[in-house]
Amino acid sequence: MGSRFHQVSLIETSGTGVYFRTVARELVDEEEDLHAWMTRVLLAHRCDLGLYVGETGTIAADEDQVDADLWLAWDGVASFATAE
Repeated sequence: MGSRFHQVSLIETSGTGVYFRTVARELVDEEEDLHAWMTRVLLAHRCDLGLYVGETGTIAADEDQVDADLWLAWDGVASFATAE
């Protein structure tokens, strides 16, 4: 089994499509859940208003295996999230 990761990306839209800009990606242990980790990272990076997606999973040789994702509307202070 590979290493575990959490990743958070800003979702950006333009006339040509939707893009995911990575804010942070870290190797993690299983102690901190994705929502708590995302909130901590967004505060640390001083991210402002936006829609963000967090992913957690396992790093694999060919392609990351994502176990769960979390969509989070962030206003720089608080968040509203979908269920994990």
